Amino acid sequence: MIQAYLAKNPDFNMNGDSVLIPTSCKLSVKLNGAWQLELSHPLDREERWRYLEEGGVIAAPTFQSGKQLFRINKICKMNTGITAIAYPIFFDSADDCLLMDVRPTMKTGQEALDIMTAGSRYSGESDIVSGSTAYFVRRNLMSAINGEEDPSFISRWGGEMLYDNYKVIINERVGGDYGVEVRYGKNLMGMEYQVDLSEVITRIVPVSYNGYTLEGDSPWVDSPNIGKYAKVYTKEVKFDDVKLLEDASGDEEAFSTLEELREELVRRCNVMYSNGADLPRVTVTVDMADLSKCEEYREYEDLEKVGLGDTVRCYNTKLDIMTEARVVELEWDCVRDIPGTVVLGEFKYDYFTELSTALTAVKKIMGPHNTVVAERVQGVLNAINTQLRYQKNVAQRQDVRAILFEDLDRSSPNYGAMSIGTQGFQIADRRTADGRDWDWTTAFTAKGGYVDTLIGGILVDKTGRSFWNLDTGEMQLSGVFRQFATNGYKSVEILNNMIRFYAWESNGDYVGSVGAVRRKIDGRRGVEMWCDKGDVLWLGVRTGEEDDYGVTQVFEYDSNNMDATPWLRNTVSGNFLAGGVSIEVENGLIKDIPPHTLLEGTMTFMSGLGWSNGAIDWIQWSDVTVKKGCIADCKDRRQNF
Repeated sequence: MIQAYLAKNPDFNMNGDSVLIPTSCKLSVKLNGAWQLELSHPLDREERWRYLEEGGVIAAPTFQSGKQLFRINKICKMNTGITAIAYPIFFDSADDCLLMDVRPTMKTGQEALDIMTAGSRYSGESDIVSGSTAYFVRRNLMSAINGEEDPSFISRWGGEMLYDNYKVIINERVGGDYGVEVRYGKNLMGMEYQVDLSEVITRIVPVSYNGYTLEGDSPWVDSPNIGKYAKVYTKEVKFDDVKLLEDASGDEEAFSTLEELREELVRRCNVMYSNGADLPRVTVTVDMADLSKCEEYREYEDLEKVGLGDTVRCYNTKLDIMTEARVVELEWDCVRDIPGTVVLGEFKYDYFTELSTALTAVKKIMGPHNTVVAERVQGVLNAINTQLRYQKNVAQRQDVRAILFEDLDRSSPNYGAMSIGTQGFQIADRRTADGRDWDWTTAFTAKGGYVDTLIGGILVDKTGRSFWNLDTGEMQLSGVFRQFATNGYKSVEILNNMIRFYAWESNGDYVGSVGAVRRKIDGRRGVEMWCDKGDVLWLGVRTGEEDDYGVTQVFEYDSNNMDATPWLRNTVSGNFLAGGVSIEVENGLIKDIPPHTLLEGTMTFMSGLGWSNGAIDWIQWSDVTVKKGCIADCKDRRQNF
């Protein structure tokens, strides 16, 4: 049902002022792009068209839910009817929600949206767990979320958006993989497809750091799909992070032999193929109305179920190749409540440039600042989700191998779902953002699992060398512990007997360490702090005054000038009595000595200090004898070290 609310009626929980009978009502959406509703209504005898006015609201069913609100922005009246252009009601926040000074600092996506929408009628929902920071000063909410001006939520936290009335949903990705598949390769009315082979690689010539390649007359790795194309697509790919031990520096991971290095090059090439380097980029545009006139329509009926961001497998019958594409554009027919036109394509980083035939391989398989750990975790999650998706499909067909339990009544205390079978189990207590499937937040297979909250006693590795006792807080790690800042750069590393520090706020370069060492000259052991060549070693006091980090440096040693005397700030202040004379000292410097106050007596003070290679060589004192206000004698004493 499509309804109209007059501009003066804000009660959207009730039925609208009129039920509309439009000739067409289409919602056009793009992934992280524009959303627009266009409704055409005849000049009917019941005069329903009169309820369409600027500032009013249209309620219509979409792929998101059965009732989505759109604010009318423009009206066009003609002799035969009226056309209204409307936008999601969340877009009102561009006018009536101003962020005067809002600063989410190191917050998750959900925390940031809660701060940004606090005190307004708008809300946000996000599953982004990485922390980030943004300052919004005199910015409207729409601009702060995804405006051209930096910062914005999308530029800092990332994610993909859906609008759900007064709520915006920004998840790591929207949509899902519901097993929809299309086959193309023959001309059909209502279907247009483009296959882009410009980035396909079926033969990789890998090159490591310092120019090492594979041996023999065939120093390349071929794709399993190499025979499916009319020609061989050969590219040289540089793996600059694959190094021999002799070429590495600092804490870099490296290989001791050329055989090991070449094995790694082969593995990297196969990883590229498994991530789709040998597959074409596909864009498929499907007009469901035209396609329904074809005999083959039944093959594409599943497309009626897709929503924005969904994954669709596209099978090329000519090349015998399966690729994955996502619904990046969608036109929803709100009258029939089915998709009108579906555009399947790619929505991801554009990693490659046309300027060079030597490609950077790391960017093909990872986004900016991703780590090896992040890649492994994503691989495990993908394997788990794929395995459980297969099980879920089986659960719907053969209860002997798997069972699906679900309670769809939201008011029920048992609302939720569980799928369990030979491949593992899944548990959910909420639906996905588009409401078409369960959001499986807990899942386990024989290969591993994931869960929102895990309560346990002891986490331990297979060998028992590393463990974490959650009851007592005791932790033991065997190997290397690495910590990465929220920007993806390495910040701290603990291994063997030392803690290494890195430039976490800029490029992740090594800057210095604290560790247990043994001195070569006498074999004594102790704790030492050192900086990397080119950096500076400081000792300081936390003051919160003198710079961004609130630290006052007391000691400084510049490794670029190792022959210079280290800089030392003496912070001693006060009045000191020496030989009956009160001496005023400020920050280690004598500020005032009253003259002619010592008439008789002897005063001792330090008159010299020798410093070499960071150590004191000698100290000299002077004994000054005063009689009747004049120096009568002066004797020096010297202590060598």
